[in-house]
Amino acid sequence: MMAALKYEWTRLWTVRSTYIMLGLALILSAALSFLIVLATQSQTSDPNQGGPPPGTLDWFTSFSAPMTFAAVLASVLGAQAIGQEYRFGLIRLTLTEFPNRITIFLAKAVMVVLAAALIALVSYLGSWIGLALHGMPTPPTGVTVPDATFFARGIVFVVLWALSSFALAGITRQTAIGIAVPIVSGLIVENILIGFFSEKATWLVEHLPWSSASRWAGSSDFVQGPSGWSGLGVFAVWVAVFFIVELVLFMRRDA
Repeated sequence: MMAALKYEWTRLWTVRSTYIMLGLALILSAALSFLIVLATQSQTSDPNQGGPPPGTLDWFTSFSAPMTFAAVLASVLGAQAIGQEYRFGLIRLTLTEFPNRITIFLAKAVMVVLAAALIALVSYLGSWIGLALHGMPTPPTGVTVPDATFFARGIVFVVLWALSSFALAGITRQTAIGIAVPIVSGLIVENILIGFFSEKATWLVEHLPWSSASRWAGSSDFVQGPSGWSGLGVFAVWVAVFFIVELVLFMRRDA
């Protein structure tokens, strides 16, 4: 197992896409965080009339909003972890070196988890930089503080998203599908389903995979359903199903 982990660790840090995704996570998160605070500060709010001071409304949103971008960036590394080897025929060399398929499969999954967690942390760093540039490195007085697991949930969200891309890329043997399906489903298809079935099949729209994951930071006004850890739990079940299907196919199919 250690040899497989070392192999995957070396592969992760010898491809340019790893550094590109980390750089984009930092830059995009810093930029979005900066713009969120800028937009908040432009709003008028009179504390004497019960409103919070300008610039204090979206301090934690500056961390949560960029996480979707971080998840997409992590999905690239997740999908490439297996999809690129199928694309270029390198999977045969990998399985020749590591004939125990379950070992190399788990090693790949572990590297996806580590890479996704790192991207999430870099995204948080970028968000903090954006806030610090506005002179707000710590939460201003009066800001609503979320629960203590807020940041942990964000990391889990990114990790699960990356694992879903890893699984889909392995099932289809296509890197692009592993990246595109979560984006298209989460941002377009599931929203259409919510619009059509919000009254007819409430149970369905409340348990769609990527929509449930998107509620990791809190409840949504658009659809009622599990949020926070519960929303991530729903998503984790979907990811587990994808993961099991991928593993079964990986063990049985020819390279």
